Amino acid sequence: MSNTPPRLSHVPPGVQCFVGDEARRRRLIEERVVAVFEGWDYEEIIPPLYDYAEVFAGKALSLKTYSFVGRDGSVLALRPDFTSLLAKIAAGRLRDRPAPIRLYYSGEVLRYEPPKAGRQSELHQMGLEHLGGDATAADAEVLAIAAECLDRLGAQSWVLAVGHVGVFTGLLAGSGLDPDALERLRERVEGKDAGGVREVLQGSRVGPEAARAVLRLTELAGDASVLGEAARAFEFSPATSAAGEVRGLDYYTGLVFRAYAPGLGFEIGGGGRYDGLLERFGRPMPAVGFMLGLDRLALLLERQGALPVAAAAAAENVSGPVLGEALKNARALRTAGVRVRFGNGGGR
Repeated sequence: MSNTPPRLSHVPPGVQCFVGDEARRRRLIEERVVAVFEGWDYEEIIPPLYDYAEVFAGKALSLKTYSFVGRDGSVLALRPDFTSLLAKIAAGRLRDRPAPIRLYYSGEVLRYEPPKAGRQSELHQMGLEHLGGDATAADAEVLAIAAECLDRLGAQSWVLAVGHVGVFTGLLAGSGLDPDALERLRERVEGKDAGGVREVLQGSRVGPEAARAVLRLTELAGDASVLGEAARAFEFSPATSAAGEVRGLDYYTGLVFRAYAPGLGFEIGGGGRYDGLLERFGRPMPAVGFMLGLDRLALLLERQGALPVAAAAAAENVSGPVLGEALKNARALRTAGVRVRFGNGGGR
């Protein structure tokens, strides 16, 4: 029986490790998505892994942020998302670049998630941000890019659930709900949890019409024909001009959407418009973006039988009694593009 402490032989809950074919499949998925981003003339950005914790302000993010104290005493945080970082960079390092600015990213974020099956704290996100320019055209462009990514990956029967954050905020304008209750309610609506919505609303000062309409948000879904039903359900409130999807991060201001496909019980990505975020960093500018979760895409494609083939080419063994000659032969084969395994020992 091994005496190795568990912490030295296992990774912590919520983080991941990929080897060989697993890693190659993920890289192929990433390459296909990135090719779509670049095809729409987005420029890659590699932002820092951590920044000052105040960059990620907002209740929805701050509750999930891993923060720590730097050597100089400043409070820092591992990035829980990319959008806030890119907004800061656009307002700072890229402040002299004219709008619209098109940026894409691919990398890990870290968010605290309560222990639960299928929840991960380390997530690989691939996404883009369209900063400035005509809002209507930018919204349409971002939706088109998300659709092309899913097509390029071979995902089957996917849908984009499109809505507007104004529905939720309009229905609850003047409700008197405290921020914690409002965030809990937003999470229940986003999860289509009617029972949870009733629980949060119980004993609140939300009026009966608004309460019924918020409950309807857990049910409204479908094609464009559902918009008429939504308009009738919300005609008493400022929510009438919007549609019914809700997203949890509190910087969204307009269009919101999520991507779904059969085979998973949760979204594989999403995004929306966040016109007020850049103002926090001193450069007011409309903006819209989205991300796709690499981990969830890989799981979806596996379940749909559409994972890219990722087996490595066979390696040619190169060895010999004279080390210099063997190494010379290996180098010649590598120059020709051949995969080699050098030496006599070892193997997978």
